[in-house]
Amino acid sequence: MNFLSTLKKIGMLAVVILLGVVLVTGCQPEAEKTSGELTKLRFGTVPGENIEARREQYAPFIDYLERKLGMEIELFVGTDYTATIEAMRAGKLDLAWYGPFSYILAADIANAEAFVAGYHEDLGIFYESYIITHRDSGINEISDLKGKTFAFVDPASAGGHLIPRMHMVEEGIDPDKDLASMVFLGGHDACALAVQNQHVDAATIVKHMYERALQNELIVEEDVKIIHVSDPFPGGPLAWHKDLPDDIKEKLLDVTLNIPEEEYEKLADFMGNIIRLEEVDDSTWNILRQAAEVLNLDIEEVI
Repeated sequence: MNFLSTLKKIGMLAVVILLGVVLVTGCQPEAEKTSGELTKLRFGTVPGENIEARREQYAPFIDYLERKLGMEIELFVGTDYTATIEAMRAGKLDLAWYGPFSYILAADIANAEAFVAGYHEDLGIFYESYIITHRDSGINEISDLKGKTFAFVDPASAGGHLIPRMHMVEEGIDPDKDLASMVFLGGHDACALAVQNQHVDAATIVKHMYERALQNELIVEEDVKIIHVSDPFPGGPLAWHKDLPDDIKEKLLDVTLNIPEEEYEKLADFMGNIIRLEEVDDSTWNILRQAAEVLNLDIEEVI
């Protein structure tokens, strides 16, 4: 073998090795690692309220997780429900707090797996959805909504859209045809304000967000009335990406299920009416999957 052909073979080998290094490096998970250990978790949430308010609400919980896990937690607030699902599907989130229907889709397409959910003293891990209106609207029941303006939260919101839509249909109201207008305002607080300020005739909001709106004086109880209460349905869970290392999953489960009493005061704004976090599994949301089948809903299209 002459010198030139030897050089060519060495050059080819170098290219192959370099390509291998690039491919291996490019396939590493985006989460920061040191000596094979995760040093940062990417935490996502659906909007629910405006983004800055959501960041402020989550700040104490993020701080708690950072202290207990000894890891940096980076918060991502989706501009809508789909953005949070897509972020996990793209491998950019390690865990996220979803709404009920957005979780169903995230479990289906983004490798999400529920592990805890908020437990309320009155309803456990279940929610109720309200339809509210201003006391001067003349609306007293769902059938009165025909020809009225209405605000939903988000197309992917269970309590803020799909559950009240189902009840409207059951009562003979087709929201797409029978309402004078229909808007999605992006947050439960925005729906409450729209009713309080009489920008819409009626709107939907989940029970705990209605209570928070009263507490924060976004709405005045004397001005707003509830005309419909839904049947209970499971709320949204905190879910991790299935590929998260098992030891991190174990730590997350431990620190979320065993929040010390002295921490609850710091987490009061975040927890709201949640008295603890309860361990759950994916099957809890089968009732909503069945509801989607009964209503012939394509969850991916809805979200």
